[in-house]
Amino acid sequence: MSKERDFNAYIVQLVEHMRESAENLPDPNVISEFDEESLPEELKMFADVERFLQGKPKRIAVITGIDTQAFPPVSKLNDAHTTILYDEMTRLLNEYGFYADFPAGLPAENKYVLLRTKWNDKLVYTGNGMTCIEFCDYEPVRCPYPEKFCQCKDLDDFDNFDDFDGDDSIF
Repeated sequence: MSKERDFNAYIVQLVEHMRESAENLPDPNVISEFDEESLPEELKMFADVERFLQGKPKRIAVITGIDTQAFPPVSKLNDAHTTILYDEMTRLLNEYGFYADFPAGLPAENKYVLLRTKWNDKLVYTGNGMTCIEFCDYEPVRCPYPEKFCQCKDLDDFDNFDDFDGDDSIF
């Protein structure tokens, strides 16, 4: 029983750490190693865009200050832990302007596993705007989602996109 209590305490501490990170966002210029002051005056209003284009990508773990190893493997979690950690990870990412793109109805366990894997990916923290985190590269044989949630198999029709016979004058 003591191990379970200790593990629950660890989950609570991890959630507190994520919430603390979300409340204390770092300076985006520091994290992305971007010198906003060197921008010409006419580009300063687009600093977040310039930061996105020229900033140095960092691992999500570095940006948030929470190492990937802090997140337990899903095999050690019960359903409640999985849901809580996924929800908190999502909230944290949203505070940093990162949004995870999952198919509707995908179970929290799948989302947690995929987010935990992405925690080592590099992104540019802009301090403003929205960066979408994709999990699928739209190749059905490599789709990370269970078959009933796979949307890339529906994209096979795009192979015939050259056959489009609509009015292309709008392009």
